[in-house]
Amino acid sequence: MKVQYKGIPFLKAYNQRKLKVGFLIDRILRIFSFAAKKRSGCNENPKKILVVQSHLIGDLMMAIPMLKALKRKYPEASLYLLANDFAKEFLKDAWYVDKIYTAPFPWGIRQYSIINLWRLFSVIMRLRRARFDLAIDAQIDFRNAFLMFLIGAKRRLGYDIVGGRTFLTDIPDFPREIAHLLEGRLSVLQYLGIDITDKRYELPVNEEARRWVETFLHEKGIEGQNIVAIHPGASVPEKLWRSERFAAIIDYLYGKGFCPILVEGPGDNAAADEICSHCKNDIVRLKTSLLNVIAFFEICSLVICLDSAASHFASAVNTPAIVLYGPQLPQIAKPIDENIIAVWREDMDCRPCVYSDIKQCKNGINECMDKIQADEVISKIDEFIQAKGIKAGGVLRA
Repeated sequence: MKVQYKGIPFLKAYNQRKLKVGFLIDRILRIFSFAAKKRSGCNENPKKILVVQSHLIGDLMMAIPMLKALKRKYPEASLYLLANDFAKEFLKDAWYVDKIYTAPFPWGIRQYSIINLWRLFSVIMRLRRARFDLAIDAQIDFRNAFLMFLIGAKRRLGYDIVGGRTFLTDIPDFPREIAHLLEGRLSVLQYLGIDITDKRYELPVNEEARRWVETFLHEKGIEGQNIVAIHPGASVPEKLWRSERFAAIIDYLYGKGFCPILVEGPGDNAAADEICSHCKNDIVRLKTSLLNVIAFFEICSLVICLDSAASHFASAVNTPAIVLYGPQLPQIAKPIDENIIAVWREDMDCRPCVYSDIKQCKNGINECMDKIQADEVISKIDEFIQAKGIKAGGVLRA
């Protein structure tokens, strides 16, 4: 069963139960709200702009084209970003953000604690004092609209397709033909007359992190080798892949003269141990900060990963990637980059099960991921090698 809500394909990427709750709350609130919504466009030149993105790293990466477009349109304005704590680590030197405020958004990091809620409240109070001319929801989320209302921005721009109409002042019509998350979120800027053709990511690569990578390669004795990063982690267990299949990929890469490196994120230690136990070759493991991972991806020939932030980081530093998609459709979430190659099974009509009312696959293994065989990924690796004209042991990147 294909999941669509209110005939908008874009909403297939949303948790359907939460959508229904959001719509119900929205209908109740609208009974008590009679505020007129501006729909003629926003032609003012705001001096202070706030972009709100309260979700995970991949979602924050998708906000980068929006930030770039706003900075080009309003170069004299102060552009602020409100995001989760990790934003300061890898966006601190970005030219398209003037100031970053962070808080541990409970729904973003899935940790509803008193401390996190208090920190979020404190940040809201600080931002109220900033008196923003314009705030923009970069996620299309009912909760972001509510945050912008609490912050007290003069104009609050966003779509109401997920609810939250009561908290917005400027509500364009959503372009219903759009399905991709980045394109849907970015399209709200058309209301401001902003060009949105540039959908590329862009991340500053920290020079200290580059030096760290050089030291790491030297210590491991792998300078000058053709490195492939293998990242086995994902934000939800439904996106994970069998460890023995990752091991088969790693052994194949060794046979082709590549140097595979296993990149571990937070919580990936057990999965990495299991992958190593299946490998015929010893594999170098890397576990470090986000800044260092981004710099490491920059020097890689290829990244092989699941549907995770790793694919977005690879795109941001112009490194090709092979990405395995299961519960989420690549047409919805894949970076808009021809160097990012999706591997997925098209014969699954139950997606996106993570966000729908469909019961989970039996035995704790998602069939859409389990159907992807190691040979399919190896085939994509071979296509990549042939397209780049790589010989065994040859160096791809200058």
